[in-house]
Amino acid sequence: MRKTLSFLTIMVGGHGFANIGAYFYHLFMGRLLIPSDYGALQSLISLSNILSVPTVTLNTVVAKFVSTYVGKGEKEMISSLYYQLRKFLFIFLIIGGALFLLFSNPIMKFLHLENWVNVLILDLALFLGLINFLNRATLQGLSLFVPLTITQFIEAFGKLIFGVVAVLAGLRVPGAFGAFVLVVFISYGYMVTVLHKKLGKPSYRPLPIRAMGRYAIPSALMTIGVTALYNTDVILVRHFLSAYEAGLYAALSVLGKIIFFGTAPVVTTMFPLVSEAHARGERYHRIFLLSLMFLVAIAGSVTLLFTILPTFMMKLLIGSQYLDAAVYLAPFSLFLSLCAVIYLFVNFFLSIHRTRAVYVVVAGAIVQAVALSLFHPDISTVITISLSVTTLLTVILSFYYISVARS
Repeated sequence: MRKTLSFLTIMVGGHGFANIGAYFYHLFMGRLLIPSDYGALQSLISLSNILSVPTVTLNTVVAKFVSTYVGKGEKEMISSLYYQLRKFLFIFLIIGGALFLLFSNPIMKFLHLENWVNVLILDLALFLGLINFLNRATLQGLSLFVPLTITQFIEAFGKLIFGVVAVLAGLRVPGAFGAFVLVVFISYGYMVTVLHKKLGKPSYRPLPIRAMGRYAIPSALMTIGVTALYNTDVILVRHFLSAYEAGLYAALSVLGKIIFFGTAPVVTTMFPLVSEAHARGERYHRIFLLSLMFLVAIAGSVTLLFTILPTFMMKLLIGSQYLDAAVYLAPFSLFLSLCAVIYLFVNFFLSIHRTRAVYVVVAGAIVQAVALSLFHPDISTVITISLSVTTLLTVILSFYYISVARS
């Protein structure tokens, strides 16, 4: 338990400091860009999150297998897994990036984007990010939480510095979004240095492709479901409502995601620890319950603050031009808090090979998307639908956990 507490403290504290940089990025973008441009930026970020499902799936699969090899003491398999996947991803990066550009026009029309450069940057961010996801997943699986936290610093403050400079230079949305690409190269160099020292020379052994493929399916569905829950709403609001309302909703999304991404290091820490314990046949429920306590404490504190002082927090954290959205901050914060709880639950289930919960989350994401497509008269309705879906999912997953714990 002391080990778990130490890792949780390092990750939550370090990631929390890194989130300051991420928050200031959105704060400055919200103040430097007009609401319509800010709405476009947030829709691009949300679309990037959804399209990153394959890379996030890769993160889960690699972290799972690396942590399992750590638990079994099979170091050479970790080296083999990392170097072989990296070689494959470089090839996929070139081919996939070129094919993605063929669909640039439909994306521009759906999100009402004026500049084709935005889609080019989205392409680069997605496919260059593939390699960084592999690096992060390997660090996570090895429980190298300090280098993982340093990577968060590099990316968060790098985006802040490059983004502000670019927008002040008059580059607007392409400049703000382009900062995501620049930091990829810096963080890549750091992570590769750490991993090469840890893993040593490349080792090539046959990979468990079939086992990884079987595990990748529920992992992909989990990523699709959870990512869709907190990104589909932003994209559909951008499509169906006015540019001004989309800007207000983007501001809500940024503040709400302080909760989701603020609790993400809890999930990042819990996953390899539970996976290692499961591989060794050791107890792991205490790790999960401690992680759940950490997560609820963080999410609950921020939600309470946003509920008590919505106008003040909106003005302080994003700017007075978005004050019309303050009335929605409390329910939206609760919605994102439940998304964080759902994310913790499904990662726990995946770490112990219990995959049924994944299909429940995917079904919930589909219900949310269909409901929002049919009923979207205003922001309040959008939030009510999303909050209702996530509440139901949380209840179902809680009962499923009780069933798993008893068995």
